[in-house]
Amino acid sequence: MSSEAAREVRTDMVRLPAAAGWLRMLGVEGALDSADHPLLAAIRDTTGQPEAVAVDLSAVREMSVAAARGLAACAAELDRRGLRLLLAAPSEEVTRVLDAANATAAAGNGAGNGTAGGRLTVLPTAQDLITACVPAPPETVRATTAPAASPTTPDEKPEQEQALELEQEIERLHAKVRDLRGKVRTHPMIAQAQGVLQERYGLRDGQAAFALLRNASQQHNVKLRSLASAVLNAPRPKSGTARWFPDRIRTRPPKLPALPQVNGDDTNRSAVISAVLHQSMTLSDTSMGNVQLADRQAGGLRIEDHHGLNEEFVEYFDVVGKEGTSCALAARNVTRVTVTDVATDPVFTEEARRKILQAGSRAAHSTPLTTANGVCLGMVSTHHDRPQQLLAPAQAHALDRIGDQAGRWLAWHHRTIVLDALEHLHRTATAV
Repeated sequence: MSSEAAREVRTDMVRLPAAAGWLRMLGVEGALDSADHPLLAAIRDTTGQPEAVAVDLSAVREMSVAAARGLAACAAELDRRGLRLLLAAPSEEVTRVLDAANATAAAGNGAGNGTAGGRLTVLPTAQDLITACVPAPPETVRATTAPAASPTTPDEKPEQEQALELEQEIERLHAKVRDLRGKVRTHPMIAQAQGVLQERYGLRDGQAAFALLRNASQQHNVKLRSLASAVLNAPRPKSGTARWFPDRIRTRPPKLPALPQVNGDDTNRSAVISAVLHQSMTLSDTSMGNVQLADRQAGGLRIEDHHGLNEEFVEYFDVVGKEGTSCALAARNVTRVTVTDVATDPVFTEEARRKILQAGSRAAHSTPLTTANGVCLGMVSTHHDRPQQLLAPAQAHALDRIGDQAGRWLAWHHRTIVLDALEHLHRTATAV
């Protein structure tokens, strides 16, 4: 591990069960070797009113006396602000250093030395961070189990077959309604892009403009709605120019070592998004998850891929706004949000909570897909059938890598492949 990577600080927002607020969870790896380690600055920079600032030390292999004293000073500063500092899962060696810091703090306080620092609260496991903030959580809501089917007789089979056929027909109608709703949401934007192209290139009608969009979409494997959105948001090409973006420098796709399923030079956005979803579910040990992408026209996050979630969930959360869900909170703060108990977390609207619980999700982790400049371009969320699921440091680090690399790849795809499609469209339109 490089010294630079060892000094990185992971920051998560962990939503506590029983509507007990939230933790600011910090994680580090390697050595806490000095009083100027970035972790200490991250602790002091805490804003808002979390129930506590929690530090997962399970991946810290050694700690200096100066760093332990720095943590004690941070604990004292947070205490003056009405906040607690909780440390979890230290190794035996790190525990000895922390115990020594506590002894020093106790001696200094006993001597009336106000600069000695605060007492450090050390918990044996990361899971204890939740119970320390919610000492007696209420019994969680249990999933309703369907009654066991009674034995059937040969005379009942036709009735069962009719019920199955009816269920299949209902599902077919649901799928048709979802498809129609999708077209209703997408059609106005595509129609608007058609109008722009018709006026810009003097096309004879909207059908000619649609053919232009469709051809560029198919040639460059860019979704029609994505291309229409680009037409509406890109600057107008200069009149009489052969190229829409004459100064653009085309680059190769960034590497995706966190996604071994993806070919190094793959330009297929759907394949990359699918890899993001399935790798995140594998790392999180779950079979439920979804990926959303930022949609400027819709003003929120739109589901692009999903697995293991029922159709009601997918339909309800097709587009998520800026409030009412954990993924919206994660996008707004550009930090991972962990919900430890969907049934009690006030971040959700009641209807959203009901849809999530009906899908079998009791806890969730939402990790932003971010650019190099920290802009959130999307979200990958994994869902779990039990409450209070915390990520291990290795899981959190791996998900962060996916979020960083996928975000950079999505930014590249937009400024390269989507703009290639716009160039193709412009070239075709100006040639006729």
